[in-house]
Amino acid sequence: MLFRYACFISYRHGAQPATQRFYETFRNELAAQVDYWLPGMDVYLDTERIRGGDFFNRALARALCGSACMVMLFNPRYFDTSNPYAAREYQAMVTLETQRLSLLPAAQDKGLIIPIIIRGTLPDTVRGNRQAYSMDYVGAEDLRTRRARTALKRVAEDIFERHEAFRSAAGDPFAMCDDFEFPSEDDISDWLVGVTAPAPRMPWR
Repeated sequence: MLFRYACFISYRHGAQPATQRFYETFRNELAAQVDYWLPGMDVYLDTERIRGGDFFNRALARALCGSACMVMLFNPRYFDTSNPYAAREYQAMVTLETQRLSLLPAAQDKGLIIPIIIRGTLPDTVRGNRQAYSMDYVGAEDLRTRRARTALKRVAEDIFERHEAFRSAAGDPFAMCDDFEFPSEDDISDWLVGVTAPAPRMPWR
């Protein structure tokens, strides 16, 4: 069975050109590493949805469903109640993960979401047992260093392992793709408030 994409990159779009350039450079550098493991398989990054969540369309949902896993680029505004499109991508992949891991009894401990922390601290409810990476780089040029490419090589290997696991799947991982849609804002609102709720502050002494 063949996925259309090796992975789907989910991220909170930036307002500044330099921020957007960072994410696009990340995609290009990761795609180069993935190509050693999965020649010819693309890495999906949406560059059209620059503002708001109005472009959650069927084509984007198909791209996610056609991906073996998700690389989640986390910053403190990834789970943003005012712009929840990244949170909707995340929850859509959780749905796919639940369905697909049931086809892989031997890989229950390997989730299909790979968090990469760009800034901030990943919420405990999201981290769970996932292997998270930290890449606190300053700008796009940092992604072209040997250190960064070594880190991306490890991420690419994780993507490859998840892709290869589906070769022995006990069912069809694409079974729900024809009708697959992102959850609405209402669907995730209660969950999102819980994730973004501030931690209790320590009392003054």
